[in-house]
Amino acid sequence: MKRRRLLCIVFTILLFLPENSLARTTLKLLIIPLDSPSVMYKRFLPLKDYLQKKLNVNIELGVAKKSSMVIKALKDGTADIAYLCPTLYVEARDGLAIEPIVKLRVNGSSYYRSVILVREDSKIKRTIELSDGSFVFGRYACPGSGLLPEIMLKHVGITEENMIDMVKLGSDQSALTAVLARMFDATAVSEMMATSYIGRGLRVLRYSYSIPQYLFVARSSLGSKWIGLIRKAFLSVNRAKESKEIFKSIEKGVEGFDPAYDHDYDIVRVLMNTINPERDYYSEDKGYIKLYVEPVYFEPEIFVKLNPLIDFLLKKINMRVKVIVLPKIMDFIQIQKVDEPALFLENHFLSLTLNKRNIINPISSVTIKGLTEPTMGLIIVRNSSNIRDLRSLQELRIGVPSRYSEAGYIAQINYLKHKGIDPESLDIKSLGTYEKVLVSLYKGEIDAAFVSLSSIESIKDDMDIRKFRTIASVPVKNNWLINASKGIKGSLITRLKRALQVFNMRSQRTDLLNVSK
Repeated sequence: MKRRRLLCIVFTILLFLPENSLARTTLKLLIIPLDSPSVMYKRFLPLKDYLQKKLNVNIELGVAKKSSMVIKALKDGTADIAYLCPTLYVEARDGLAIEPIVKLRVNGSSYYRSVILVREDSKIKRTIELSDGSFVFGRYACPGSGLLPEIMLKHVGITEENMIDMVKLGSDQSALTAVLARMFDATAVSEMMATSYIGRGLRVLRYSYSIPQYLFVARSSLGSKWIGLIRKAFLSVNRAKESKEIFKSIEKGVEGFDPAYDHDYDIVRVLMNTINPERDYYSEDKGYIKLYVEPVYFEPEIFVKLNPLIDFLLKKINMRVKVIVLPKIMDFIQIQKVDEPALFLENHFLSLTLNKRNIINPISSVTIKGLTEPTMGLIIVRNSSNIRDLRSLQELRIGVPSRYSEAGYIAQINYLKHKGIDPESLDIKSLGTYEKVLVSLYKGEIDAAFVSLSSIESIKDDMDIRKFRTIASVPVKNNWLINASKGIKGSLITRLKRALQVFNMRSQRTDLLNVSK
């Protein structure tokens, strides 16, 4: 009887002890090798000491020999917390149960960019001009030196296969030095890394999309209570008296930690899928709904344009959206015949066609800047071309995104019919996206192009648009709609309709404010 009473007392004491004193005396923190092990250990030692005191546990700090070893350690339990780059996080999350904790805040932002750099005296002025040059990658495994520049090059059709020379050195400093020494025309590094070289022999050719900063993660098996304690401890560094010392030690420019969420890194998934389309980096996630988008733009460009809507739906109705851009328009049309729960974003003409066939359920029109707003359908040629009027287009090669594009085909065809020109007299080439059409025209692979004014705006930093000449322009309402598959529940459609109504009203108010300024 006395023994039973004693056990009850012990259990009660344990129950009310602080959470961080229960069952765990050691946490293992593993760092990716961005520098030599001794340098990396020294950089993160102040943070380790702070967390150890805050959590009241022993923290073992280690530096992996290879980045891949961090994933292995998280998998087999020899690491509890890890410091990862964005691409390594996406790879790890695809097959591991890990939770993002915090991401770095550097120079006021928890996002960062990459920059393509050329010599100050280089004749190269636009990204597309690199197709006749040479490029050197530095630390290719890091997003700022590998993934982001590769995306910038691919945006204008430049790949390792069609560039004159493309090399990977493994070191950012070696790559920068090689460009300064005139061994290569260009390289790319993170914006922060580039700072000390800009104006000192190198200049910026192009900035990349922004992606979330490096982050700390924890194994999900630690449990929600421990993960909550760890996140709280990391965020408390922001207010600690030794915060400046801790952040300065991690990396120059680091100012604090911000909460990190898995959906922050969806842009990284899109970029990685663009480079490696046969792999789906969303495969292990279950809490999203698919949004198929008409493939008229480069996939990352579509994701960036849609990001305000994606963010709004997550906050407003807790709907996480996975954007999917299929490579061909016919694939996009075919997928709408499937009953799986999915949404589709497409132009008014295409939506009306499929609706008449009773394939989809219309939900709402949507206002997306640079994608669905009113625009102009253009017929353009190269400045050096002898084409002066519409009748000169007959029997010439004309590039279009697809024959279903409202601002990149239908508007122009209707205009030509109105002018008495038979569309059958044109040699139409469906190229897939506006970017591919513009690149093909720039290179002289086609004689003319049907594009939208918005597409010209989106690529003006990559090619000299003064080399194009407009021979006709047609106003386009460009009214895009979101539709639902037959597999979407009515309750979800109702919630989505209400949310989109609010989103469109906010977008219109923002446009009015911009006009008034």
